[in-house]
Amino acid sequence: MKIAYLVHDYHRAGGHSRYVAELATRFAREHEVHVFANRTEPDDASGIRFHAVPAWRANALTTVLTFAVPATFQPGWDFDIVHSQGFCGFRGNVFTGHICNRAWHRALQGLEGGVTLRESVFNSVATALEHVTYRFARNSQVIAISHRVARDLVDFYHCSSAMHVIYHGVDLELFSPGTRSRWRSQMRSECGLAADEMAFLYVGDLRKGAGRCIRALAQLNRGKLLLVSRSDTASYQHLADEVGLAPGRLIFLPPTDHVERVYAAADALLLPTPYDAFAMVVSEAMASGLPVVVSREAGASELIESDVNGLLLRDVTSVPELAGHMQSLLQDSGFRTRLGCAARRSIEPLSWDAVAEQTMQVYKRALRN
Repeated sequence: MKIAYLVHDYHRAGGHSRYVAELATRFAREHEVHVFANRTEPDDASGIRFHAVPAWRANALTTVLTFAVPATFQPGWDFDIVHSQGFCGFRGNVFTGHICNRAWHRALQGLEGGVTLRESVFNSVATALEHVTYRFARNSQVIAISHRVARDLVDFYHCSSAMHVIYHGVDLELFSPGTRSRWRSQMRSECGLAADEMAFLYVGDLRKGAGRCIRALAQLNRGKLLLVSRSDTASYQHLADEVGLAPGRLIFLPPTDHVERVYAAADALLLPTPYDAFAMVVSEAMASGLPVVVSREAGASELIESDVNGLLLRDVTSVPELAGHMQSLLQDSGFRTRLGCAARRSIEPLSWDAVAEQTMQVYKRALRN
């Protein structure tokens, strides 16, 4: 089989770039695999054929618009499968929906105090392109990374294509209780955590609920919060001062390519997000044996049975509910252990090998059609 992937960036740092890298690497063992991307971190031993696609990367919008045309009109196209990541071009017989931008934009408007002008402009263009992609891809196969995304693509874009829900995979060796044990002492020391201190962890865009985590922590008489993000932290430090958090209870950490080591320092993951198509940080934390507290607005919440392998927030806006879950984890180490062990067991079927097998079945269906 001759397979082409369209993706803006090819690397293993996360998101849809990681998704393509994991699939392409596996399929290149038995098939001819091509990757069309603007930026790549190629593995010379993989056998994948990389093609550079020009794009003007002034901002996210210019990247999307200027990548699509050259990615689509490449010379010598004769592929069995063209697998595009959302709107990356004007053709493809398999599309993966990694997000529904219209749903994300509405979540920001309703729960995060509005959006910037740049985000509004991007949303208006991106949602129009997504609508065209999914509304008129009737003869294509669509993969959604969660049931949440599948519903959003139908509700917002009237997608009538054959839909397949395939969750993102997890590197079960990298994200594991063994990795946590290996790095725990060193990472807790680097973060300034005492052996008996409870450390909650938040990873990602701080607008996805970091403010509620800070307010909830202020309702507890002990415990610390680690935040790993590329977001500007000034307003969140100001919030911590406003709610009376003692110095040192809030620890901002820079983004890292070794997030598995940060999981090692933590005792629980928090993600009270107003929207997330999946949230790989949740599945990675679960694979690492961490208990997680997640809103039902995250696609990864579909993997969680509350009080069995994680804790689900009924009301994403409720700080008291979040604080209550944090308190239950803080005061009962046995409960934390049970949730973490169950989380690991429940995530083990989600290996990248399993994701590749399911995706190959979608390819075969695309070929039959």
